[in-house]
Amino acid sequence: MWQVVLEWYRRRFSDPAAVILLFVLIAGLLIVVFLGHILAPLLAGLVFAFILESVVGVLQRRCYFPRWLAVTVVYSLFIALLVLAVVGLLPLLWQQFSQVAADLPNMMVKFHQYFLTLPKLYPTVFTDSSVEDLISTTTAQTQKVSQLGHLIVSVSVASLPSLISWLVYLFLVPLVVLFMLKDKEHLMDFAARYMPKDRSLVDRVGHEMQAQLGNYIRGKAIEIIIVAVVTYFGFLAFHLHYAPLLASAVGLSVVIPYIGMVIVTIPVFLVGLMQFGPSPDLVYMLLVYLIIQTLDGNLLVPILFSEAVNLHPIAIIAAVLFFGGIWGFWGLFFAIPLATLVKAVINAWSRRDQN
Repeated sequence: MWQVVLEWYRRRFSDPAAVILLFVLIAGLLIVVFLGHILAPLLAGLVFAFILESVVGVLQRRCYFPRWLAVTVVYSLFIALLVLAVVGLLPLLWQQFSQVAADLPNMMVKFHQYFLTLPKLYPTVFTDSSVEDLISTTTAQTQKVSQLGHLIVSVSVASLPSLISWLVYLFLVPLVVLFMLKDKEHLMDFAARYMPKDRSLVDRVGHEMQAQLGNYIRGKAIEIIIVAVVTYFGFLAFHLHYAPLLASAVGLSVVIPYIGMVIVTIPVFLVGLMQFGPSPDLVYMLLVYLIIQTLDGNLLVPILFSEAVNLHPIAIIAAVLFFGGIWGFWGLFFAIPLATLVKAVINAWSRRDQN
């Protein structure tokens, strides 16, 4: 057995390029795990710069813009969208969230009233005792929820240092994006000087990641916007309460494939049930919502990601569960890029063995 392990080790790591690739991966993992919270503005700026660089390249290739003009145009649009989100969208979402927190006790009362009708509607499924147990269980939660509005205010005041940190991030991230776009060539040359010369596997993984992940990030950003906007107008047609908040949640849910859709459907259904009750309006609203989800999965995704990440659905689900389990929210958020990195490493290693 030990001989088999040694033979595998010699075959895989006899090439210096393989050792360098392993070292780069371990170094990157350690930086993210131990310094990720400190370098968060830098990492966020790197992601935004990666997205915007493709737009800069399009302006250079197709519109024959000089790089300084392309960077100026793209960065100006980025700042305009950022200001619009901070000034217009975030206050609206916060207002909606505060309203939901204040209305939750009334929602629970309506749900309790609806629960009381279940034994008459479905006597073979629900009994009076089971409904009473359900109401008693949710009553304790309702009492906690009734204080949520005051909790939001107290948290906002107590977490003033966190608010200041977010303001600092709000200044640093656009600044990092600017320098990464403006000084891209200088930064790449600087990094190349400190990289080992025999880094063929690292370059191969980097090229594959740039081709696939670039398309994925750009496509996902477009998908979030389209899904959120279309869902908002769909909810608005039914005058659904908290339409901006729910539509934003639906848009962001596409970042977590499959699981995100299941999670966000629950509040959509509950809000619709509270507003419309078990009526045809609820069925029509859910039907429109399901149509939007179906068009997203079967029409929009194939168009946006025809040349992007080619991962099997089982691999995507496994990546979401694994990285979400070890890294929480950020693991869910970056599950697909991390799975793409793993796939690129495996492909580069297999091609090396074939050569």
